[in-house]
Amino acid sequence: MKLGIISAPEAQSFDRAKELGLDFVEFDCNPPAFFGRPVEELHAVKEELKAASERTGVEVGAVGRWASRILDEKGQIIPEEWEAVKSVIDFGAYLGAKHYLCSCAYVKEISYYQNITCAIKVLNDIVAYAKEKGMECAIVNCIMGNNYIRTPEQWKLILSEVPGLGIKYDPSHSFVHGGQNGAYLEEGLAWGKHFKYCHIKGVIQRGESQEPEMWAKRALMEKYPQLKDEPGFAPNHGDNDWYDNPPAGIDVINWRAFFAILYKYGYDGYLAIEPHSATWRGEKGEKGLKYTIKYIRDLMI
Repeated sequence: MKLGIISAPEAQSFDRAKELGLDFVEFDCNPPAFFGRPVEELHAVKEELKAASERTGVEVGAVGRWASRILDEKGQIIPEEWEAVKSVIDFGAYLGAKHYLCSCAYVKEISYYQNITCAIKVLNDIVAYAKEKGMECAIVNCIMGNNYIRTPEQWKLILSEVPGLGIKYDPSHSFVHGGQNGAYLEEGLAWGKHFKYCHIKGVIQRGESQEPEMWAKRALMEKYPQLKDEPGFAPNHGDNDWYDNPPAGIDVINWRAFFAILYKYGYDGYLAIEPHSATWRGEKGEKGLKYTIKYIRDLMI
């Protein structure tokens, strides 16, 4: 296995990863509305990034673009987003990335059946294009951007119809649909043979997940910006007493059992650390990151 970290697409990210003793970086090239940047900005620095990778010996394990609204209200591929997806794949291929991480947003104007059939078509197109560029595809199990192909309900319909598509699995996301105890062990045992790439992110949660409601509010604020000033819509991280993403190893996930599942299925791929907490910042965040690196390294046999 290789241990790396999700990073900004900047040359210093390679130096930082090397300093931490990590093997690779992951660049998430989401749309600007979802914490990304325009694709043309990525290509403007790709030569600098490649030089930094070669200089440090730190590779690019994956590029990703989730929260990708690639289907319109009729379930047809949106040409502009399709070009953006291909451009991100080209960007990753130039940097030598082995994986492209993808998602597919639910289209509320059409039926669930139509969503599934349209997703199968576009995901086959994505897998085929990535394969041409020497990359494998994995679909994320994250809810961001209304991605819905993230549980066994969808995997059993999609994966058999999209040869070559695997799962990018993050056990912390299973708490969205599995409650405070998560569903990651059951999902891992049943679907671990399809895991092509994994994220390492801790989680603590009180009660059922409020994340679906939070993303729904965000979508409404994106459509109606005036809502940001309404009670119950404006984000206030100080009021969050139900959820956090502390460093892996200082959280509720049974990482030893999860790694046992990875070993059961012979997983020997990439493990990308995702620092993702509003409370683990600055010096505390630095200590937490180094703790996670040591903790996960001890599980890699």
